[in-house]
Amino acid sequence: MRLSRQSASEARFLELAPVANVVLLLIFFFLLSWSFVLQPGIEVRLPVTSFPTTSRQGHYVISLKAAGGGETLMFFDEMAMDEAGLKAKLAEVAEQHFAEWITLNADESVPQGRVQQVAALAMQKGFRVTVATQRPTPPANGP
Repeated sequence: MRLSRQSASEARFLELAPVANVVLLLIFFFLLSWSFVLQPGIEVRLPVTSFPTTSRQGHYVISLKAAGGGETLMFFDEMAMDEAGLKAKLAEVAEQHFAEWITLNADESVPQGRVQQVAALAMQKGFRVTVATQRPTPPANGP
């Protein structure tokens, strides 16, 4: 009776296959469980700037949307509110998360003074504010 032996290269190949399967399964698991929604559902047209923003994405989001007649709609994490409601909500959240980042999304047609007022409200409550912008779209390569 003769026993056959596997060569060293065949043994290594057989040992790497399960490891590769586990690594691929982990990659698929993390990709499928990743949350791809980075911003709330309030649609605003962010101002375009060529300067790349390096600021942090805030845990909370304040959105300013231009409405007809020069009016500005305010949202705190998708909840519509007026200025008094925003002040109260910022005070409430500041007690739990002091010095947290807040992202300010403002329509490009919202007056700059209004954006600064809302940013100042958040900074008065102890938050650090980052203003969101978008990069210009690259020109299409056409004839």
